[in-house]
Amino acid sequence: MPGVAVTFALMAALNSGSRPAYNAWVEDQIEEYKSALTRDELLDLAEVAVQRITQSPDGQYALTEILLRDAVDALILQRLRLPGFRQWRRSCLSDTSGRSLQGTDVPMRAVG
Repeated sequence: MPGVAVTFALMAALNSGSRPAYNAWVEDQIEEYKSALTRDELLDLAEVAVQRITQSPDGQYALTEILLRDAVDALILQRLRLPGFRQWRRSCLSDTSGRSLQGTDVPMRAVG
């Protein structure tokens, strides 16, 4: 969606540093990372995730697509070394404190 302006609602959510805004940002980062991987790289990552799940100390590993997707996303989150919510919120607030909440003409990158 190149050319989409940052909206007032998005700027307000980012400015508030809310947990849902952070979760959406983390999800976008993970999806962007997955989109940059080749199919083989993604399958290799899934294999590591399966190994971690099957070596779970509780011995329960009902492999479903959701469980595997979450395990792959957790691996990507580790690789990206994204900041935690509090650090992200501080960064977000310091980055947006001087900006107008009317929106900007900065294009957003398409995800997925």
